[in-house]
Amino acid sequence: MKIFVYGTLLKGLSRDRKLSRSEFIGAGTVSGALYDLGAFPALLETEDNPITGELYEVDERTLLILDDVESYDSDNPADSLYIRKDIDVLLTKNDEIIKAQTYIYNRLLKISAIKIVSGNYFEYKNKIN
Repeated sequence: MKIFVYGTLLKGLSRDRKLSRSEFIGAGTVSGALYDLGAFPALLETEDNPITGELYEVDERTLLILDDVESYDSDNPADSLYIRKDIDVLLTKNDEIIKAQTYIYNRLLKISAIKIVSGNYFEYKNKIN
């Protein structure tokens, strides 16, 4: 299964080791809005802004690990922190559109959420640290 990641799972960030068994396909973008929630980001499907991330091919074991990281329960998606959904990823290297899944935030944003206007969580984290 192909998974698009845009936050703490990106190469060089705190949870990248969760994807160590996975095949990196390439950098890409999806449409949405990205927010900093403090310890992690939230992707919303509310806007048509490019969100930068990475596309991976993951096995079933890794997918279960990612579901746990993102607090996604396939048996109870309504109560999950994130929902895993189908999405179109535009690959940077060749402008190919790939069908994949990603994790969409499943809660109301708190007033303290900061919009990441650039859509690039990696660059945003490096600027504030």
